[in-house]
Amino acid sequence: MFSSTPERVWAVVMFAVSAFALWRGGRTERAVAVANIVAWIATIVVQNRHDWLAPQWGVLAVDVLFLLLLLWFVVRSSRLWILPAAAFQLLAVVTHAAILADGGVRAWTYVTALILWSYLVLITLAVGTYTNWRGASAPPAR
Repeated sequence: MFSSTPERVWAVVMFAVSAFALWRGGRTERAVAVANIVAWIATIVVQNRHDWLAPQWGVLAVDVLFLLLLLWFVVRSSRLWILPAAAFQLLAVVTHAAILADGGVRAWTYVTALILWSYLVLITLAVGTYTNWRGASAPPAR
């Protein structure tokens, strides 16, 4: 789980952004933060660490469920940040599809792309939380 430096960095960043969202975010930001933590834990549980060249079916399932949740918030929420978050999560699912379509996709490329999309989802959550927090604390317009 924390066997490498990148995994430790991810955990620190993910928990920091999620804590910020839980502390200063609105309902949407808090729900996405909790879902992100749950998805991270579920990914660790279902990950096939013995064969990185094989499709990660369990991780794909977790990513699809997280995408569906984000899409639900796209439809139900007025938050603008959720749309790029859902788009980045969709790219993660498409990355899984790439390795299913072409077994020649290298494991390093596969994993790196999934990490990139995950960080971009976190960045959008952080920006969304910040804008929600600043908007809530701003004085009313005259």
